[in-house]
Amino acid sequence: MDDSQKFTLNSKFKVETFDNEILLYAVSNSKGIYLNETAYLVWEMCGKGHSVDEIITLLKEAYPEQRDTIREDVIAALESLVENGALIPADE
Repeated sequence: MDDSQKFTLNSKFKVETFDNEILLYAVSNSKGIYLNETAYLVWEMCGKGHSVDEIITLLKEAYPEQRDTIREDVIAALESLVENGALIPADE
């Protein structure tokens, strides 16, 4: 994945939070995606126009104790969100 890549949110997906749980869902196709805290932060940052590199940098600054795993976690979250149709590569 290119570090300069940006994504847009698929407007068909809505966020629902309840009891510290986060769910993205698309009513149109009854698709739901459970998000952990990292994936939700990635989702929000994509919605603000941040690139992969910017997301990784911001999360490393916010969570320095997890620096070693943040890149891997961000890439995994992005790949899952794209695979499930919740994020769309900005160049498409």
